[in-house]
Amino acid sequence: MANRRMSLSQRGKEILDKIAETLEIDRPMAVKIALAKGISISTGPVLEVYDGGQDKWTIPDNIIKDKEFLLFKHLIINEVNLALDEPDLNKHMLAFIEKGLRRLNDDLKNKTSMEDFRLTIL
Repeated sequence: MANRRMSLSQRGKEILDKIAETLEIDRPMAVKIALAKGISISTGPVLEVYDGGQDKWTIPDNIIKDKEFLLFKHLIINEVNLALDEPDLNKHMLAFIEKGLRRLNDDLKNKTSMEDFRLTIL
């Protein structure tokens, strides 16, 4: 089991690149961090709609796979409190990624110069 292709919004892509550069990690790891952050700050399903923009970025298949996918799948199902089929799961996964990216971006903007961003994420 693994994630399917998902289209990240243009703003989400810009934030993803900034987060990956700041943390000095690759994009797949930044996507996983954003997903975890999105799930952790949510209180139910994500209701916000994130506009696609003109320059969307496709999150490739299999970035999140095997045991990681299973863990995130169950965390999402628990968070939205619904049984989800594959398309709905990917839709919610993308929404949590987008929400997590925006929260990480806010955390990055609001940190002081002395703070380590890695600690801020926690």
